[in-house]
Amino acid sequence: MTEITAVIDLGKSLAKTIWTINASGRREILFLEPEIVSLTANDIANAKRENADPEKDAWLVLPDGSGEALGFITRTSSYRNRRKLGQDELKTVNGVNRCLAILGSIAERSELADYKDDEIDLSISMNKITEFSVTLCVLLPLSEWSTSQQFRQNLLDALQSGFNFRGVQYRVNVEILEIKPEGSGLLETRQSQLTISAYRNRVIICLIMGHYNNSLFLYEGGQQIVADCSANGFYQLVDSIVSQTALDASNLANSDLTEAIYEAPSDSTLVQALLWQKVKGRKQLQQQVNQAVEIIKRNRADFWDSVVDWIYRTLGPNFLKVNEILISGGSSRFFQNEIEDFFGDSDIDILWSCQLNKLVGKDFNLHGEDNLSYRLSDAYGVFNNFTI
Repeated sequence: MTEITAVIDLGKSLAKTIWTINASGRREILFLEPEIVSLTANDIANAKRENADPEKDAWLVLPDGSGEALGFITRTSSYRNRRKLGQDELKTVNGVNRCLAILGSIAERSELADYKDDEIDLSISMNKITEFSVTLCVLLPLSEWSTSQQFRQNLLDALQSGFNFRGVQYRVNVEILEIKPEGSGLLETRQSQLTISAYRNRVIICLIMGHYNNSLFLYEGGQQIVADCSANGFYQLVDSIVSQTALDASNLANSDLTEAIYEAPSDSTLVQALLWQKVKGRKQLQQQVNQAVEIIKRNRADFWDSVVDWIYRTLGPNFLKVNEILISGGSSRFFQNEIEDFFGDSDIDILWSCQLNKLVGKDFNLHGEDNLSYRLSDAYGVFNNFTI
């Protein structure tokens, strides 16, 4: 029997996982933040388990003796100045180790490993192996699809060879391992919502707006006609805003800065909190906040114009035939008004996450209109079909 069933969306801004244990039917979510630190031999020798959720204290030691700390733990003083995001690298470069850390965290949360909190001597734990089986699907952006088969093989080898997560040695029996392109969850869901004839008679766009990539698919007659992926993700908007304001990305978690910019057009509280460290006089602080908000609004308009240009170039005259758009991804809600104006003017039906965001909200006790519900929707759609 498969012990862990999981769908991992390897987002560079946040790895998002939906999982269940022993086909219990109870779905869980797990998040791993993107920062990574390569561990030195001294780091590994002094590694210890902290009293924290496993994904917040995620560190790996691999069979070749190398190691990594991943996510929240890199904010600690031991690692803060060494962490990297790898935003210019393919997701598959660090994707295998992120998957190992995620599955190690799930195994620990599920109490699959027999360990003691003080049992962290790696020389001992290497001889005591916890095995479990997994049915796994990993989502990759369309831009990295050419690497998908090599990534699958690398991940399969790493799972079967074994790894040490937080002082516990694991080896994984892989029942199923699938790699799918981002957007699969929305497309599969929409196909299940329509009759076969209705689906084939629709001309459908699927647009996934992520932090690092925007992916666009066009389906006509039930066939994929166009597929393209742009690297013009939300992070470029963030970088542009940082270069024009007093906001500083050097000492912040990537998620903190992104959230502040995301919320700024309606609520500048988070921007104010970030600028407080640089400008502590109330009057000057407010001036800097007002300036930052105006720059965010201006860059937002320019960025959306670039997205529209990309959509027109990618679809060409096919745009005139489109009946509906399926849209999701974390940054899509930032551009909600622009999206509704642009596609609404063309009489294209807009299906936000195919209503999957509402199911995500219900299952995981989130507000259905919360940004996180949309970020999870694609993986949720895949999970629905993956576990049938």
